[in-house]
Amino acid sequence: MTLCPPRASLSSPPSRSTFSFSGDAVHSLFRESTIFLRRASSRSPSIVATRFQVVAAEKAEPLKIMISGAPASGKGTQCELITQKYGLVHISAGDLLRAEIASGSENGRRAKEFMEKGQLVPDEIVVMMVKDRLSQTDSEQNGWLLDGYPRSSSQATALKGFGFQPDLFIVLEVPEDILIERVVGRRLDPVTGKIYHLKYSPPETEAVAARLTQRFDDTEEKAKLRLKTHNQNVSDVLSMYDDITIKIKGNRPKEEVFAQIDTALSEMLQQRNTAPSSLSS
Repeated sequence: MTLCPPRASLSSPPSRSTFSFSGDAVHSLFRESTIFLRRASSRSPSIVATRFQVVAAEKAEPLKIMISGAPASGKGTQCELITQKYGLVHISAGDLLRAEIASGSENGRRAKEFMEKGQLVPDEIVVMMVKDRLSQTDSEQNGWLLDGYPRSSSQATALKGFGFQPDLFIVLEVPEDILIERVVGRRLDPVTGKIYHLKYSPPETEAVAARLTQRFDDTEEKAKLRLKTHNQNVSDVLSMYDDITIKIKGNRPKEEVFAQIDTALSEMLQQRNTAPSSLSS
């Protein structure tokens, strides 16, 4: 191995500015370093294993969140605020079903029959729709926000069987009389997809107001049926996620509701980001 200049010695190492390696020297040093590392890892494999564990831990898993609440409890509004800040993929079971209905498919036709009665759509229709969406690349890479699902213990069990477990289960609680008022006054802009309320969030212009539509299940009669179904199933669903559930009063200004959600998510991320330091210490 040739070192330049030749007078350099281990007992008196030259400065960084005057010490250099020839091409053969670099190759030889690299080869000897590789041999040394191999020997070291064979004697103490835990050294290398620990290093890889620390590197792997530095990239935290994306958030997986479920948000639940009765119809018109404000889930859609909070989902919009959550996705804007945290970049999660918003997956609404209701939107998936309504898209299926609009397509005119057999599953859509069957789903509509149950939805018009205020009943839960059978698991064999909706579970696979949700599973497929959760399995898409964007959901796996960015994390997901599952809106209004699961709605029964059987649906929660099915998701768990497919390997989908949330980090946090958010429940929005709103008195029933307020829920009915929200449902009946809710309107949809078919052009932009934006949700309005005739009293609390009216359209910006008369042109927008003229094209607003009401969802077929947003009547008082159907809203009461949906609330009855929700109340019958919600306790069973909550029991599946009891240890990761937070309950938030949803009849306050949306900014206050989001502030509580934001705090919970921020703390969760902070805990994940500090976890690698404990491994490296």
